[in-house]
Amino acid sequence: MVANTGGTEVRTVYKDLTRNILGPQWTANGEQIVFGIGSFDVFFNGFHGLLLEPEDRVEGGAHIAMVNADGSGFQELTSGPNNNCFPSMSPDGMHMVYRNFGPEGDGLRIMDIESNEVRVLSTGYDNFPFWSPRGDATMFSRQVEGDYEIYSIAPDGTNERRLTNSLGNDAHQGWSSDGEYIVFASSRMGYKDEITYTDAPQLYGEIFTMRWDGSDVVQLTDNQWEEGTPAWQPR
Repeated sequence: MVANTGGTEVRTVYKDLTRNILGPQWTANGEQIVFGIGSFDVFFNGFHGLLLEPEDRVEGGAHIAMVNADGSGFQELTSGPNNNCFPSMSPDGMHMVYRNFGPEGDGLRIMDIESNEVRVLSTGYDNFPFWSPRGDATMFSRQVEGDYEIYSIAPDGTNERRLTNSLGNDAHQGWSSDGEYIVFASSRMGYKDEITYTDAPQLYGEIFTMRWDGSDVVQLTDNQWEEGTPAWQPR
C-alpha cells in the first residue's frame, strides 16, 4: 500500500493472494519499491508461528521482489530455497543489501541491481540490514551470546563493528538522514507492567539513540508499552 502524508489517499501497489509482503523500501530514485515476498508465518501468524530450530526460519523460502511505483513491472530478484527479505538500497541506487538464510547459507548479501550479481557480505545469524545514507556502511542486528546486538559493516565486508552490548535484544534500527545517528529498540530495561496484563512472551522494548559508532547512547522512552520499528523524519 502507498498513502500520501495526510493519509487521505491510499492505494494498493501490489498484492499476492497466496504470499505475504514484508519490509518494503523505496529505491533511491523513488520509481520502484523493493520488498520481501513469502509466507513469513512468524510475522503474520502472531505467536502461533514457532521457530524451534534454526532451519525453521526458512519458512518454505522467500524472495526479494521489485515493482514500479504504479504497480506495473513486478519481478522477483532472488531465487532458490533460501528465505530472503528486508532489502535496503544503497544511496546511489546501484546495489541492494538484504538478509538471507537457509540451506544455501546465512548472513547478508549485496546484489548489483543492473546485473543481479550477488556477493556475500556476512555469514552470521544476521537480520534487518539498513544501508547508511552516507553509503559507507550497513548496520544490522546479529544474534550473538543469546540475544540480538547491532553491528555495522562496510560494503566491501571490512570494518565489521559491534555497536551495542546489552543483556536485552537491540534491533529494529534506523539511520538519521545524515548517517550520524542510529535509533533502535532495546529490551535491556527488562520487564515492566506488560508481564502482568498481556501475558507477554518477551520483554517489551524501549527506544534509544546512539552515534554511528555506538557511543553517546540515550534512552528516549520508558513505559509498559512495546516500542519498536522507529524511524527518523527525513530532513
